Amino acid sequence: MKQIYVNQSGFLTGDNKRAVLNFPADKFYIINEKNEAVFEGKPTHFGKDDISGEDTYIADFSEFDPQGAEDTYRICADGAESASFRISDNVYDALMHDVCKCFYYLRCSDALSEEYAGEYYHKPCHMDMATVYGEGTRVDVCGGWHDAGDYGRYSTAGAVALAHLLYGVRFFDSLTKVSFDIPKIKCDTGELPDILAECKVELDFLLKMQREDGAVWHKVTTFMHAPFVMPEEDKDELFLFPVSSMATADIAAVFALAHTVYRDYDKAYAKVLLKAAGRAYDWLTLNQEPLLFKNADGSNTGEYGEDEDFSNRFWAAASMYEATGDKKYREDIIKYRDELNKLGDKRIFTYLGWGPVAGLGSLSIILKNDGDDINKDINERFINEADRLAGVASTNGFNLCMRADDFFWGSNMELLKFLMVVTVAKGIKDDARYADVIGSGIDYLLGCNSMDTSYVTGHGEKAYRNPHLRPTVTDDVEEPWPGLVSGGPNRGLQDEKAALLPHDLPPMKCYLDDWECYSLNEITIYWNSPLVFVLASML
Repeated sequence: MKQIYVNQSGFLTGDNKRAVLNFPADKFYIINEKNEAVFEGKPTHFGKDDISGEDTYIADFSEFDPQGAEDTYRICADGAESASFRISDNVYDALMHDVCKCFYYLRCSDALSEEYAGEYYHKPCHMDMATVYGEGTRVDVCGGWHDAGDYGRYSTAGAVALAHLLYGVRFFDSLTKVSFDIPKIKCDTGELPDILAECKVELDFLLKMQREDGAVWHKVTTFMHAPFVMPEEDKDELFLFPVSSMATADIAAVFALAHTVYRDYDKAYAKVLLKAAGRAYDWLTLNQEPLLFKNADGSNTGEYGEDEDFSNRFWAAASMYEATGDKKYREDIIKYRDELNKLGDKRIFTYLGWGPVAGLGSLSIILKNDGDDINKDINERFINEADRLAGVASTNGFNLCMRADDFFWGSNMELLKFLMVVTVAKGIKDDARYADVIGSGIDYLLGCNSMDTSYVTGHGEKAYRNPHLRPTVTDDVEEPWPGLVSGGPNRGLQDEKAALLPHDLPPMKCYLDDWECYSLNEITIYWNSPLVFVLASML
């Protein structure tokens, strides 16, 4: 079948603009809403690649830059036609609004209102106190964000999602100017920017997840995942599962990071955050042995287990040093850096996900910008990784910085973490390839892929519609709320529905838009958050 793949949201004026054809054609045309041809060009043959299985032809229309027009366009070639798209200076404004607003819809407890949630409103949920597992003590941990397709709330995952957003604020002033229609919060300067008002919801929850001694409970969930019911219908007992050194380190790190942001808006709140960060760090200092996490026997909620905690402690040390300037944290940076180097993974200091989080510590070092050997080493590692990713992108017709083995569970998160790395590298070194890789990655996410699917709900003529997410499956609203990032293609095909797909599919085609496909189509807070970071660099 002849297909033309294109970013279905559109392109920023002045940026590179490409579509991908899976067939040869002498010419391609851009047509407007009146069915008039407004541009023509000749596709160039790239060839077949292993990630898509397609013999690809590139339609480059970067020269087409209509000024002031609000038309939508399509690309036509040899009888085939693409999905529609726009070209404008504000083409990603609605996307950013919706990607940010998703965090509001994922709020837990009594934080939603019909005024702001509209047809996606649900009644208060998970309002009961949680039982400390194995102890019986009851603790109030209401609030925060539901993590993913389930109703669990996880300290490490929440910290990482917050980190993406708060580092986004630190790197890009544009993010504080984004408005996405949520309740306002008063502060010293008037009102918190929307992104900081939303982050405060999760920060307040994580403050409750910290024990008096500074340690942090790993997660609060029911013992088993809830069936597909609305949040308020999930009535099983909530449990606070044991503390972990990863959760404690991540919370120390993100509270210190948050302090550097909120001190410009709410000095009293910023002091609360830094004090809590210090208590967590003190606990880590007294407990040098890793305290890792495993699910209780029989429990099936998200584990978020890790094999080591050096990357978490490295992040905590770097964030505390950046927030306070205290040299004792710099000494710990060196100590944990050396431990991480022993692992032999040269890329570990650019990892920005919920597992190894050393890359988040690197962001604090970049922001500190001491110009010392540590700073120079981190800058070089980001440049090297961005160069590697640019090289990977050159090997396929979609200019996508993904290899075949990058298409695992949450491949779209992997892509967005890569785009974060390239975005940061672009701030260190001005290289035209970096901007091109970022643009192509966003193109892929929004429809320029061999599934011809936009992986963000509500954005694109062929946007996916069936996320693995309990509220959107069980409410009475036909469409899911907009702005949810799908996990995306996954060669593992780990759920029963996905396993019915042919196992010899190219990686990019290992996808099905079905709510039962949790290994392909789940959502999480930390799949949306890196997209916020990357888009902030483009606004």
